[in-house]
Amino acid sequence: MKKSYLLPVGFKKAGLWMVVPFLVLSALCLCGSDVLVDICINATVPAVISHEGWFCMTETALIEEIAMLGLLASLAFIALSREQDEDEMTAHIRMQSFVWSTWATSIVLALGILFVYDLEFLTFMFLTMYLYLMLYIVKFNLAMYRERKEQR
Repeated sequence: MKKSYLLPVGFKKAGLWMVVPFLVLSALCLCGSDVLVDICINATVPAVISHEGWFCMTETALIEEIAMLGLLASLAFIALSREQDEDEMTAHIRMQSFVWSTWATSIVLALGILFVYDLEFLTFMFLTMYLYLMLYIVKFNLAMYRERKEQR
């Protein structure tokens, strides 16, 4: 019996509902928007490494962590959920989409390493973290759409 590591179908719908607000919130955090000042919750949290040193407590705005974790969870829910009609062809398309996404993200990352510097590199790396799942979701859903269209 093959073990499936995919989430149940309902997680995809939950991820789709979650992705929009967390994407907007992450974009606002990335742009340094003044809108976030009103909802900013500062807290002292444990850190493995920060500007204060290793294994210490540090002050941070929790809204950034909430935005990034929410975006990661919502993209993972969308990408790693089963389809209603999951079969061998779906598994094959899923695998091809993951490989394509890995190649595309690797090329973008290599270009960024070569051409993006200083503090902008951190912003680039932040975006690249989520690019892999976003590219996979787009590629997989386009391939599934084409496959379903051919079957009709």
